[in-house]
Amino acid sequence: MNTPARKLKKSAVKNIVRFPSIKANGGKSILVESILESKYCLHLEFDSSVETYFPQPRTFTVSVDDHHRTYTPDFEVCYVSGLRKYVEVKPLERAQGRRYQELFTSFENSLENTDAGFLMVDEIEIYRQPLLSNYEKLYQYRKRPTLDMRNLYLCAEGIDISMPLSRMMAILGDRTSLREVYSWLALGYLKFDMNLEHLTMTTEVRFDVY
Repeated sequence: MNTPARKLKKSAVKNIVRFPSIKANGGKSILVESILESKYCLHLEFDSSVETYFPQPRTFTVSVDDHHRTYTPDFEVCYVSGLRKYVEVKPLERAQGRRYQELFTSFENSLENTDAGFLMVDEIEIYRQPLLSNYEKLYQYRKRPTLDMRNLYLCAEGIDISMPLSRMMAILGDRTSLREVYSWLALGYLKFDMNLEHLTMTTEVRFDVY
């Protein structure tokens, strides 16, 4: 487990948030510096290409116009492919300021010839709807799912088309519960396009278990 480079403390200018992670810190909670960062964690948790991630991973010394500045990225993200990226999460208006632009450009240049890259993420991407709302609705079921794989396969057997969630619940009857179905959705065994519509009982869903 990586220890954060900076110990986060509550202050008048920072809104420290405790996020109940799955992929980070051995599945235990982590501390992040803002609500925006906590929402970004949801994207990391649902991204199947992400293996693990670390908040406040390490502090770098960056040369900017012949001056040395220290910089701690918000996250280090490790991907299943073996790639790594240092990620800065910041509101777009602040990130576009000259001071930050110089810092981020210099830091990204310093990563050349290493196995790591740099990524800047802003609120426009993080708060994208309906994706974020779907993540927020389903994450509790991803963190603590109600899952019986044998029952999942039995319920999926013979249902090979997409249909409204309400119709599927009616077909399955007392063989499952809404909590279990939400767990299937959160874990990807039951699918819908999270980018296109908010999850409701009229949402078209389909099994993906084989």
